[in-house]
Amino acid sequence: MVPDNCPELRPELSWLGHEGLGEPAVLGRLREDEGTWVQVSLLHFVPTREANGHRLGCQASFPNTTLQFEGYASLDVKYPPVIVEMNSSVEAIEGSHVSLLCGADSNPPPLLTWMRDGTVLREAVAESLLLELEEVTPAEDGVYACLAENAYGQDNRTVGLSVMYAPWKPTVNGTMVAVEGEMVSTLCSTQSNPDPILTIFKEKQILATVIYESELQLELPAVSPEDDGEYWCVAENQYGQRATAFNLSVEFAPVLLLESHCAAARDTVQCLCVVKSNPEPSVAFELPSRNVTVNESEREFVYSERSGLVLTSILTLRGQAQAPPRVICTARNLYGAKSLELPFQGAHRLMWAKIGPVGAVVAFAILIAIVCYITQTRRKKNVTESPSFSAGDSPPVLFSSDFRISGAPEKYESERRLGSERRLLGLRGEPPELDLSYSHSDLGKRPTKDSYTLTEELAEYAEIRVK
Repeated sequence: MVPDNCPELRPELSWLGHEGLGEPAVLGRLREDEGTWVQVSLLHFVPTREANGHRLGCQASFPNTTLQFEGYASLDVKYPPVIVEMNSSVEAIEGSHVSLLCGADSNPPPLLTWMRDGTVLREAVAESLLLELEEVTPAEDGVYACLAENAYGQDNRTVGLSVMYAPWKPTVNGTMVAVEGEMVSTLCSTQSNPDPILTIFKEKQILATVIYESELQLELPAVSPEDDGEYWCVAENQYGQRATAFNLSVEFAPVLLLESHCAAARDTVQCLCVVKSNPEPSVAFELPSRNVTVNESEREFVYSERSGLVLTSILTLRGQAQAPPRVICTARNLYGAKSLELPFQGAHRLMWAKIGPVGAVVAFAILIAIVCYITQTRRKKNVTESPSFSAGDSPPVLFSSDFRISGAPEKYESERRLGSERRLLGLRGEPPELDLSYSHSDLGKRPTKDSYTLTEELAEYAEIRVK
């Protein structure tokens, strides 16, 4: 607005800094105000949030002069908030530090509020607001919202926080006790981020598994005693592994195992009754020939020991090794009863138990003597039949101390007497040389050829030497 009272010097009006206001419209007019004329210039435009704080000026100049006047004003554009800065989806490992930022543009400044599940976590009148989370936990996983508002309106945005963590210890729900033949269903569940690999196994054998699921169902259509035992449910992902053990108890009627038997030791008979059952059975030993039944309550005769599902009961009978009785074992629980006549094992042990240690030594000595006799008999037979002692086609040579050589009885007799005298008297001189043809008989035995040949095994024979 510029006074205009001098017709020869009328002002010219213009606007400065309106270029960023879109397409403004300028209107001019004269207005009389209390006897004074005023020239008015009107600038019309639609304000935007970007124009807030814009500096706008008006200029008045007079033609043919150097006179020029300017005036300025800053635009104050009011507008509702707009959130212009915020985190995208955030992933964080359990225990780490997380910062969430929310920034808004508005005039006047907005009230910023951080919320989660309808709960206000932090708020302030500011252009931006930071939410700090120290050592995040899985409980802080979720969606966070930022709300910005003023008198002219409001705006809001959300951000997801994903807390990564190892699986929690799995929980197991389902049948823990079942009767043989029943169906068993067991559910194993856990929680983790990301979802885990779930596995159920028994004795290192995998029974069921699922990938990236938080639940796993194990179904056994008809359980048997072999299904009884300890099972493990294992959950794992890249951040860790957790496991839970659970037991399935299968109840069934008694089963008598093949290890059940009786055996003798010295003057005692021991009978083992080995039973597999669940629940634990009562065991009784029956001796039908004596009309006697012995159970576990008689500790003097029966000893019982349980290992898992197997119960071993031992019946001890003293002084029964000579004639062991028949023994029947009966096992019973609420699902049924089984009986078995216990076989007697180790008949040879029973024989040794009867003859005793002294009898065993005597029997062993007799056995050795029989073996030696048979061995010597066979050796003598082999020596007698040896070819080195056969005469071949000629008749055997018979030796007699009265044998005389035909045609020279005197010479032989003389030589015989001379040899006898030398042996008896021990003469040192040489006998006179006799011109005789004779035979000399050596009655000595052949020397043994080795140290293993017995003297009795040498054959007696005569060796004829011709000189």
